[in-house]
Amino acid sequence: MGILNICMELSFKDDGALSDSEWENNYQIMLKKFLTFLYSHPKIPFAFSFTGLQLEFLQSVHPEAIEIFSEITSRKQGEVLGGGFYTPVFPLLFPVDRSGQIEKMNAAVRMGVGKKPRGMTLLKSIWEPALIITCQSCGIEYILLDASLIPGITPSEKNSFLPFITSMQGKTLKVIPIQNELKPQPGKSASLWIENLEKKSQAQNSTLPTIVSMSFSLKEISALLNSGFFEELNSLVTEKKLESSQLNLPQLYLKSAREYSSAYIPSGMSENLSRWAKKRYVSSNSNLFGRTFYDYLNAYPMVKQLYDRIMYMSMLISQTHGADKIRKRAAQEKLWEAESGFNFICCTTCLPAPAQKIQHAFRLLNEAEKLVRESKEFRESVTSYDYNADGLNEYVCQMEKYHAIITPRGGQIAELDLVNSGSNYAANYSRIKQFDSADDSYNRGIFVEHLFENKDFDDFLYFKPIKNDCFCNSIFSEVKFDGKRRELQLESKALYSSLKVPVKLCKNYIITSNGFIVQYILKNESPFPVKGVFAVEMNFAKTDFSCKTGSSKQKEGQYGAEMIFRGSKQNIPTGTPFHAKNSAEHGGLSLLQITDNPEKTLLLFEPNEESGFLLNTINFNDRTNPESKVLDSSTLSVQFYWEIDMAPARAMEKTINLSIISQKKKSGF
Repeated sequence: MGILNICMELSFKDDGALSDSEWENNYQIMLKKFLTFLYSHPKIPFAFSFTGLQLEFLQSVHPEAIEIFSEITSRKQGEVLGGGFYTPVFPLLFPVDRSGQIEKMNAAVRMGVGKKPRGMTLLKSIWEPALIITCQSCGIEYILLDASLIPGITPSEKNSFLPFITSMQGKTLKVIPIQNELKPQPGKSASLWIENLEKKSQAQNSTLPTIVSMSFSLKEISALLNSGFFEELNSLVTEKKLESSQLNLPQLYLKSAREYSSAYIPSGMSENLSRWAKKRYVSSNSNLFGRTFYDYLNAYPMVKQLYDRIMYMSMLISQTHGADKIRKRAAQEKLWEAESGFNFICCTTCLPAPAQKIQHAFRLLNEAEKLVRESKEFRESVTSYDYNADGLNEYVCQMEKYHAIITPRGGQIAELDLVNSGSNYAANYSRIKQFDSADDSYNRGIFVEHLFENKDFDDFLYFKPIKNDCFCNSIFSEVKFDGKRRELQLESKALYSSLKVPVKLCKNYIITSNGFIVQYILKNESPFPVKGVFAVEMNFAKTDFSCKTGSSKQKEGQYGAEMIFRGSKQNIPTGTPFHAKNSAEHGGLSLLQITDNPEKTLLLFEPNEESGFLLNTINFNDRTNPESKVLDSSTLSVQFYWEIDMAPARAMEKTINLSIISQKKKSGF
């Protein structure tokens, strides 16, 4: 019978989203103790997988840990694996960014421990076959992948304890399957664990050396160490009680391996992540094989929006030629940092990352775009193409102060990034009943229109979902687009009220360097009068998480609000619902100023006719734990509304001007 090689890997990648203080705490409580054990027990080999930032942290704060890693690597007791420096989701990256991140990590490992990595790991085993070519070009010879990605592999299969080899376009890559279901449990005997592994391996009747690989988190290693498991394992090795097995490193095993099982490994990811990729926030255990991270993106609009922005910036940087190379390189570094997988997923739950991480990524991308603009002469532009790969052309506004996306879905601004400051103001959640006690049937963007009957006004007033709402979910069609004049005309038709009265909304954008002018023409196309309420909704996401979520005091929350209502200036508390009613006799709101206090940015709204006004901060609970009721994010929602009474075949016109102003000094009306 062949010898079974048991390879154990300690992966720190699931802890990659921790802050420096949390990582320091883990080091002092768990990692330091385990490194001391390894240093004094040279018969226990281990592979290690870091993020690039974790490696940098240890080099700057705990160089003694790097010295231990270097020592155990030099005596062939340890092996530091590679990967992407910022732990990206590789299938989402351009080839140049994939290679760049792997090479940067290779350089960091070589500088730290003195040896270039020959193997690598992927965050949650998010894989695609094109990575074979990237790994070959970067000197990576093998990769550790979750066994669930490999077609047909089960403990009863003949090839389950052999390494695999996969190929693409003449390039090959060795694959070691990770079989975490075989990991030992704290309190269990090490000898019984070894005996169980040997039985499973010997059942394959292989005369060649076989391998089983497992990946541990730092908490799992700490629990095993405290239970005495590793002390017992060390006794078994030193007393030579392992007859049919040995502890080994992946690299050392592959040097002597003589048989590989060929396999084509399609795109996929770990089972823990695949479970959440079918339906939003619903775990599914059926048909996990073949689900990819693109399925995951399509299930969660917020992370899909971040991916679209990353693709745009990747394209922008790759097409920047003849520019300042230093600024271009700095922009690429910001892009790589934004591509971190921790900005997409929460590793402990496999659900989408919290809003704070997503907004942090948007901020990095804004900084990257600013550097690209500074590297060469910038020209404002408005272009039309399928920005988010949904089959519809979006309108990309590259203006002096901002980057914005106007989508035909709802005709709204789906993304608003201020280049010099802030994150994405339009990256808003929509409410989900299991978390927020209500379901929104539309995406909460900027310039979202509603038309509803007077009987639904109370639901509107208390921000409840409106059943027979028009236009907020409509797909607007393009009537005219002029990129040079920066004008866009959209229209949508709908059936209003329970009587199914046909109405049409024409929505005209004029895009300026400082904002937007949006004109509405609402037409009654029926032979009956139309009465109801027409509202325009603006939603602004929380982008600074050091501020309180809503506050009655102007300077405590991220957003402050002031208005001119019936000729007088008033401060508006953003922490509680606020309603100002319009009347023909006394007038209504004529000017609204929203202030982003941390960024010192003003958003100035001016309707052409005085309107009613509604403001509220909508809180969104933590999506990773429905039971916690901890706030994840919030949105400042403001609505301008007018009561309408249109005769048959008549129309009404409204206009709202949005100006974006960088506030340098204290200002007001």
